[in-house]
Amino acid sequence: MTTMNGIDVSNWQAGLNISDVACDFVIAKATEGLNFVDKYCDKFIQQAIKLGKPFGFYHFARPTNDAVREAEYFYNNCRGYFGKGIPILDWESGNTSDVAWAKRWLDRVYQLSGVKPVIYMSESVVNAHNWSSVAAADYGLWVAKYRDNSPDYNYSMASAGSRPKVKWWPFYCMWQWTSSGRLNGYNGNLDCNVFYGDVNTWNKYAGKSGTASKPAPAPARKSNEVIAQEVINGAWGNGEDRKRRLTAAGYNYTVVQAIVNRKMAANRAVYYTIRRGDTLSAIAARYGTTYQKLAAMNGIADPNRIYAGQRIRVK
Repeated sequence: MTTMNGIDVSNWQAGLNISDVACDFVIAKATEGLNFVDKYCDKFIQQAIKLGKPFGFYHFARPTNDAVREAEYFYNNCRGYFGKGIPILDWESGNTSDVAWAKRWLDRVYQLSGVKPVIYMSESVVNAHNWSSVAAADYGLWVAKYRDNSPDYNYSMASAGSRPKVKWWPFYCMWQWTSSGRLNGYNGNLDCNVFYGDVNTWNKYAGKSGTASKPAPAPARKSNEVIAQEVINGAWGNGEDRKRRLTAAGYNYTVVQAIVNRKMAANRAVYYTIRRGDTLSAIAARYGTTYQKLAAMNGIADPNRIYAGQRIRVK
């Protein structure tokens, strides 16, 4: 199998010049959470492009935030890289069991860019949770597994240990096998990786040269009535969070909230206290329903047997 050796870097390697070290590819940290852009990212990527090296760019996830917002933050700050390098989700911080969060992030980036991102995580995280939905959606896996923290020199994998074994994915595209790599030309530790494929394989993951998949179709837009019912059911949060999420999804908050208020008012229970001389059919006619419905609603076995002072629900 053809393989390539490369490094992933961030602001921690601020003084590194890509031309000083041997590498077949470079992956650079681009963004983190909702308010961090790595200022060294573009420097590393432009150096890689100038040297004719394949590149990737990644987002460090902070799952306490909204997944869609983080995906959009990544996309908006990396627009120029899509279709040229591999987009990646770095999944190693916070609640790593939240598979649904990662899936929402991956889906949103794919929807915006037409390129399916790769997800990075450790062997232990892969195997600890059910990633079947992500693997089935054909998002590639970059897996990390280190034998130890001893230095490894110039991509020698003599002490790399056994290859990772993962569930859910039939194969992974890349293995980060050390965080203590040492390469001639740089006096410091580097993350070293082996990519299973050649430049053409890399370009397919990147969606380069017309190989990008078509963007995922946008989900069918729901009516305001349906969204209002989802709000009532608690699916869109509360207060300002609800307003922000509805607006971000393209819905008119004022219109949806008005429908919510109407539905809530209509759903409020109305009661009536029976007076002497009342009949269930007369009460039903007054409230636009039938005596059969009133009887069923209130558990009245015999509609002819009601009594003064009895409180029944009429709506």
